[in-house]
Amino acid sequence: MFIDAPLRLDSDTAAMLDAVQQTGGLRGAWRWFTGDWLLENGFYRPITSISIALDYALYGETAWGFRLTNWLVMLLTAVGVRYLVLLYIRLQEVPRVEGLAAVTALVFSLQQTGLTAWVAKWSAWWFVGAVLVAGLVQRHFSKPQTPLDDAARHNAAIGRAFDKPTLWAWLFAIGALFWGLDRALETHYGRLITWVPSRTALLGTLFSVWAIYCLLRGAEARRWGWLGLSGLLYLFALGSYEQPIMLAPIVGALVIWQRRRWGAWGWKALGVFALVALLIVTLRFGLLPTEPTRYQRQQLRSSLAGPLNTYLVELVPPLGQWQYWQSVGAHLEVLLVDKQGWNHIVGTLLYLGVVVAVWCWRRLLGSALAWHALTFLPMAFLHFFEHYMYLPQVGKTLFDVALAGWGMQQVWVQRPCLFAKEPSRAQANAGAHQQV
Repeated sequence: MFIDAPLRLDSDTAAMLDAVQQTGGLRGAWRWFTGDWLLENGFYRPITSISIALDYALYGETAWGFRLTNWLVMLLTAVGVRYLVLLYIRLQEVPRVEGLAAVTALVFSLQQTGLTAWVAKWSAWWFVGAVLVAGLVQRHFSKPQTPLDDAARHNAAIGRAFDKPTLWAWLFAIGALFWGLDRALETHYGRLITWVPSRTALLGTLFSVWAIYCLLRGAEARRWGWLGLSGLLYLFALGSYEQPIMLAPIVGALVIWQRRRWGAWGWKALGVFALVALLIVTLRFGLLPTEPTRYQRQQLRSSLAGPLNTYLVELVPPLGQWQYWQSVGAHLEVLLVDKQGWNHIVGTLLYLGVVVAVWCWRRLLGSALAWHALTFLPMAFLHFFEHYMYLPQVGKTLFDVALAGWGMQQVWVQRPCLFAKEPSRAQANAGAHQQV
């Protein structure tokens, strides 16, 4: 945040500062509600424009002030991620994941500030090994200390199927652990704080996370106050950046899924988001030209193959191995001297653990994957900027942390194997009674 680099070294930042000066700072704020934003390249972003003008009024061209605002926005976003994930877990009644929300917010923060670079040089296998050793020690020394209630007896009876884990069960657990930890330790974000134009995605994500949180609260409590606040925050999100428009279909799917629980209030929540999205789209095409600007055409990728490949590899990483195997072709003797090929083979086999984990925790992991997939979809068609990944990273981080959590659960808590046949209630009670 305090790096000694003047703001005007970046051409986009310099153009934004010039635009603030020319419009008189906050005195000319109304102009951004009725026209183009600071860079004048065909986007309706009044909230972002006002935030830059406010920073300019407070700090002038002192670089640390703008970066301090970016850091504070990221901090509030991480807090929002924690509360949103916690509320969503409670909504789904997912067991044994009480710490998942806090860990997700922490990993999200470490990734977005680039601090995972401290451990990026370490292999994920070190962490997987630590989990396995801890799990084996826990299995060896853990003994029940208190009488079991009915639910615990039922789970204990089922858990006998996993007392001697099969080889497949261990492979699935190790695969989920490896992929979850390996992706969670990645760092691709180096200048979200230092680069002022990333304010668009930072504000868009901040308001989006809190908007969804308020929507869930409103639908659960059946209160218009929460729904109204969610609509206002979503309006701010779309007034900061265009990417949050993809949250509307996510809310639609959520409302359909929870239609019995929420009833009419789910449709009211969807209506609030739909009206806000319609308002922003109307303002955008009513106040700005519909013809794409030169900058917008420049940002679009030239072919469909590139975006499709980027999108699929982002969601299913083993698909990125296709180019390697295409180059190898029929010359499999390359594997005799090339370690990379064997790494790809092992990684693909371990990915079976991801598939099994998604099936077992399909509600939680499926929801996280849907967030990641939908919010990243429009950005795949553009040339890459790291702030494009900020909103999708909410779902991606939750997916990776939950994936590693599922693997740890298999190792530590002795959950039943996916393919173990669950006994009937009578059989479970009889078995639990005999075991006790």
